[in-house]
Amino acid sequence: MAESWNWTRDSKLCFVTTGATAPFTALIESVLSPSSIQTLRKCGFTHLLVQYGSAKDVYDICSSAARLHIQDNKQDGEIIIDGMDFNSEGLQSQFKLVQKSKGLVISHAGSGSVLEALRYQIPLIVVPNIGLLDNHQEELAVAMERNQYLLRGDVQDLASAIRKSEGFRIKMSQFPPVTSGEHRETKSFAAIMDETMGFMD
Repeated sequence: MAESWNWTRDSKLCFVTTGATAPFTALIESVLSPSSIQTLRKCGFTHLLVQYGSAKDVYDICSSAARLHIQDNKQDGEIIIDGMDFNSEGLQSQFKLVQKSKGLVISHAGSGSVLEALRYQIPLIVVPNIGLLDNHQEELAVAMERNQYLLRGDVQDLASAIRKSEGFRIKMSQFPPVTSGEHRETKSFAAIMDETMGFMD
């Protein structure tokens, strides 16, 4: 687990969260694919931590293949891969490690995970689950990307979003936004979502 990793000043963590309920196996498969692993290493990432939830079997298969790929391509650099189950106490310790290492979070498009990650002002790639019937996740991700809160990722090509995240850190918008004026007030998350999605009064 991350707590037992040998952290140095050069450590850089990519943390992936796939949600607590329906398993997002396509995201696990995508982040552990050769193209994503290669891109993470080229971007200087030293650690990859995947929260697999109820899809441990998929994680085990994909992480084993990813480790073999790393062994066969050692010239591209090392990256330590680890996994964790759903944690009912939240993901604060993982987000703090990402923040400390100037790393990256890749998340499913659940509003709880998105909100928690954004509070840490860390680069965030949100990957909508296009397999869902009523796909508000896609609308949310597109609208939030338009306002430069996060990057929208695609399971078919996660590597391109990982590359973009390197420059995104310096231009991402503050979240939550603060209203202007002498007495500034922070809006509720629901109000920000309504505004971002265009549901204005």
